[in-house]
Amino acid sequence: MSGPLRSLIGGSILALALLLSLLIPTAGVAGTVSDQGSSSVSAVRRYYGALALSRADGAVGWSYDYRTKAKAGRAALRECKKASATPWSCRKIVWVRNGCVALAVRWNDNGTIARYAWGVARNKAPAYRKALNKCGYGCKRRAWTCTTR
Repeated sequence: MSGPLRSLIGGSILALALLLSLLIPTAGVAGTVSDQGSSSVSAVRRYYGALALSRADGAVGWSYDYRTKAKAGRAALRECKKASATPWSCRKIVWVRNGCVALAVRWNDNGTIARYAWGVARNKAPAYRKALNKCGYGCKRRAWTCTTR
């Protein structure tokens, strides 16, 4: 094929592909399954996670891949209460959407939490770095959770 004929055919194929892409639905909108098992349609999948902490004994609860922030928070709180000797002291401290959250703590001599901080990032390592930087001297890694992204 010569140059002009090749350009004409190549341009026609490109035009046809563009036309078909406008006429045929794409997979940009996908069905998702909620944590309750029902199906919904969403262009952007949102996954929530949360951390809960007992400052009295350092117990932690975490959750990930819940369809709402409220459900993620309740699940983390429930897990903290199961793990704690003082379940009434558990509090939801942070939530994350489509990412990771990490918790750093500094302990008192009596086993209670003196200070805590969290960091949110796309991945676990930078989330921990942020948490440790915010928490300051003497803080240690305590917990993390990441959602599906």
